[in-house]
Amino acid sequence: MLPNEQLRLIGYKDVFRELLKIHKENKMPSKILLSGKKGIGKSIFAHHFVNYVFSYDETYTYDINKNEIDPKNKSLIFVQKNIHPNFFYINKKKDKKNIEISQIRELDAFINKSSFNNKLKIIIIDDLQSISINAGNALLKLIEEPNNNLLYLLVHDNSKYILETLKSRCIEFKLKLNWNNTVEVVNNYFQKKIINELHSDFNNIYLTPLNLINLINVCQLLELDTREASSKKLVEKIIDQSFYNKHDNFYDDIKLYIEIFFRNQLNTIKSKEIFKSISQLNNKYSDAIRFNLDIEPIFIELKLMLLNEK
Repeated sequence: MLPNEQLRLIGYKDVFRELLKIHKENKMPSKILLSGKKGIGKSIFAHHFVNYVFSYDETYTYDINKNEIDPKNKSLIFVQKNIHPNFFYINKKKDKKNIEISQIRELDAFINKSSFNNKLKIIIIDDLQSISINAGNALLKLIEEPNNNLLYLLVHDNSKYILETLKSRCIEFKLKLNWNNTVEVVNNYFQKKIINELHSDFNNIYLTPLNLINLINVCQLLELDTREASSKKLVEKIIDQSFYNKHDNFYDDIKLYIEIFFRNQLNTIKSKEIFKSISQLNNKYSDAIRFNLDIEPIFIELKLMLLNEK
């Protein structure tokens, strides 16, 4: 489900109300950076604020008490159809590695158009950490131009680097999701209390809602019962079924499962040699993803490590 289709915002009540208060008092900065871990709902947060602003004097306004968007609201429908005259959305396209300069040029054209009804124009730039250097420099020039009727909401995975010059131009809101809200998001996504069905290997570590949703989806694709899906069994299944060759969209998640498996190994076997092997293998996997290298040899090496345990 896309961020603009999530009609309920789970968590973030305090920071959301803080943002609404700033807006009502006409103290809104023109550039806001929403930063936090990937998969905690930063873009959903941004879309809810957009709907609050746009729906303020419309029929079916935003429900502040429940943090819900009314599905009949006109601005919601226009944003979902990408036809709202005062809204512009940028993210990294699926077939691209970066947000490209052509997208910033389209943004420039949008900014230079007159505002509909002379109201606030809002821009969401998602995946800010994925912006190319050229596109980042072009964006920097745009956000430095004075414009009192324009609001930038920049969404950033704070585990990744962004241009310091971009960050320094923004007021940053750091978003965190507590465990109870994480459980609520995941259970709500699957429409059942599924968190309790996860193997204990995935307890007591901080995973985002997206991590957990993807974990459950991977188990389903592997036809693996989530209750029995230990980190070791999960990695073994991924290797045996060559899952990594069929589902490259899960590369980051697979890396996470391997890291959890390694952590459990280190807790069980206190050995400098195994620590060295694990560290080398982990670095190879990271480099393979980063430089788009063949990951098959890494999984062969990992399989040999697993076989040596038996």
